[in-house]
Amino acid sequence: MIKLIVTDVDGTLLDNNSVLSSLNKKAIFESRKKGIEVILATGKSICSILYLIKLFGLKLHQITLNGAVIIDKDLEIINAIKLEPRYYLEAIRTIKRKGYSPLVALINGKIFYEKYHPNMDHIIKVEQKITKTEDIETEYFSSNAANIHIAIEETDPLDSYLRKKFSGKINFIRSGKYYFDMLNPDASKGNALAIILKKLNIIKDEVVVFGDSYNDLSMFKESGLNIAVKNSYPEVLKQADIIAEENNNSGFGKAIYKYILGERNSI
Repeated sequence: MIKLIVTDVDGTLLDNNSVLSSLNKKAIFESRKKGIEVILATGKSICSILYLIKLFGLKLHQITLNGAVIIDKDLEIINAIKLEPRYYLEAIRTIKRKGYSPLVALINGKIFYEKYHPNMDHIIKVEQKITKTEDIETEYFSSNAANIHIAIEETDPLDSYLRKKFSGKINFIRSGKYYFDMLNPDASKGNALAIILKKLNIIKDEVVVFGDSYNDLSMFKESGLNIAVKNSYPEVLKQADIIAEENNNSGFGKAIYKYILGERNSI
């Protein structure tokens, strides 16, 4: 019996305009009425999903910044995995030397940048607030950084350069065309979910995971049922147990009713 739904947010629960469809909304409310709890697992900061937590009255731990930070029902940090300060500084300096402008997410969810680049609009579009600062190489930043983000495409030479240079020192995650993130190797959505499941005493067979991107694959290993929306990356579709309709067509909600609630006529 399913006790827990864990879902990615952008590209899965929300459509391409970051809108929650009425069917997806209804599906979560109906699931919670039947005693099935919900965890949001996002690459974004806590600030960007507060409205969803409040809307649904979610009471469990939530996964943010690709698993680097877990928050509790009172929005307090209960687990944070920071970047190693020396690797953080080396990566920031390397990125800046190459002529790029990085964004830095701290464990408190605040995101900072030194020099604006138009590609940062992709972050702003998904309800992420970014703040300008003078220097992201200070001890405060190096001691509290959970994530370095660069708004580059997969074909950008910096992608492969950084992966090679920091192999084994930093974990690289791509979750969208312009979403390239650098984290501590121990940080992942899957590791965060494993921590939460242990606290809740919930087994894999009682969990269903929804996702669309590479950063969701680690959660598939912690779940008994894995569902990918049709717009997912090919590798995600390959590893999914079920392929739902795309995020722009309420694939999440339709799958909830069909495979979890068993109420096909409610769609």
